[in-house]
Amino acid sequence: MWQKIDKAQGPAYRQMMDQIMRKIEQGELNPGERLASERKLAEAFGVNRSTVVHALEELRALGILTSKQGSGRYVNQTEWGKFSIPRIDWRQLIAHRYEQSINHYEEKINRGKKQTSAFLDLYSSEMPNELLPDFQFPSYSLADILMEEKRMNRYGYLPLKEKITGYLKEELQLTFAADQLLVTGGGQQAIFLILQTILSSGDAIAVESPSFFYRLPLFKAAGIRLFGVAMDEEGIDLKQLETSILKNQVKAVLVNPNFQNPTGKVMSQKRREALVQLCRRYQLPIIEDDVFTDFSFSEMNEVQPLRLLDPDNVLYIGSLSRVLGRTTKIGWVLGPETLIARLANAQEMMEFSLSIVSQMLATSVFDEAFLSKMSLVRQQLVKRSQRLIDWSKEQTFFELHPIKGGYYAWLTWEGKQLSTEIADELIAQGLGIAPAQLFGEEVNGLRLNFSRLSEEELPKFSELMNQAAEMLKK
Repeated sequence: MWQKIDKAQGPAYRQMMDQIMRKIEQGELNPGERLASERKLAEAFGVNRSTVVHALEELRALGILTSKQGSGRYVNQTEWGKFSIPRIDWRQLIAHRYEQSINHYEEKINRGKKQTSAFLDLYSSEMPNELLPDFQFPSYSLADILMEEKRMNRYGYLPLKEKITGYLKEELQLTFAADQLLVTGGGQQAIFLILQTILSSGDAIAVESPSFFYRLPLFKAAGIRLFGVAMDEEGIDLKQLETSILKNQVKAVLVNPNFQNPTGKVMSQKRREALVQLCRRYQLPIIEDDVFTDFSFSEMNEVQPLRLLDPDNVLYIGSLSRVLGRTTKIGWVLGPETLIARLANAQEMMEFSLSIVSQMLATSVFDEAFLSKMSLVRQQLVKRSQRLIDWSKEQTFFELHPIKGGYYAWLTWEGKQLSTEIADELIAQGLGIAPAQLFGEEVNGLRLNFSRLSEEELPKFSELMNQAAEMLKK
């Protein structure tokens, strides 16, 4: 009567619910009829009993089933008629987009912080507060704010756009018209707007692998399929990318060319030029996520932004969010005027537009010796990266990949994979790291946020990493 559950088709309890409801709709289960016991249903569906209980409780909450203590569960006689007409299955609509978006690993990290004193959080995607630039923000009166609102248009606050334009021209030699720049609520919002505008649900996009893009729920929310493409030391592998383009009908390529998250790699100039040529051939847009460019430990003269190589086909994303902390998200996207106009429309329709106050504060950042303060941040990052480099030379198990900028380090090793059990044990011991599995890659790798590692914490870090090495050895 029942089909075995195929876990590849989605959550088991939902498949059970669907089968039971289908039997009722088709008249194979009648109002008032009793269902088999939980044990028998578990055997019939090939699941554990807790899954059966979950499914039956969901159906009871919907009014489709009733329960009688000591007697079992029945098809509801009085309420079923309400469900016999066609209806929207809201759970089904929501499930495939958001059900897998919950960051359970981050929840474990947060629990670890509460349960373990002096927890080493090297998992976080944020720099510690003491490394953030000491920007002094001006105070504004209501009259000031209302006056400045007159200098807003749908592309953003005009003084902020002018500051961003001057910064990109001076630092990256990027030149463009005013209507080619849109201010957004951070880099991730810029990506989401692009996905919503140029792609449809079910479309495919190619990304580097491993990649932090696998951590972003916005792809599931937009219904976009991600296909990872391996990297070598120069960046994304173009032979594999071309294969994926043809096989998976890829509609866009999304890359993080400077201090790639999580590996820290910088795409070579030769690879950048070849990537642009390949995407031109297949008429594919490139989305260039360049939020780490301000954290270079050396001059970046040897490489150019992809946008500079092909301004007609590259959408460039930048951000101030890394230096403004969690509370103020400011980003921008640079592209053809026609597309930027569409993105601005989408931003208005979704009510994503930034407040005038946030944009006024961001403008003041550029007014207040931004480049010199960023130089101080880089100096601190270089110092903290050196601590990790010195540690790596004192041990023989982990291989530390070159750190050229940003604040992430990538470690690999020869041995066992960093399983969920081992990661949980490290959290219990007081160490939070980001295993490669979080970035869509089943390899022996992990990411550390070295900006959060102070000199005083080095002994504890070394001890915990030695414990990790013992657990990961063959």
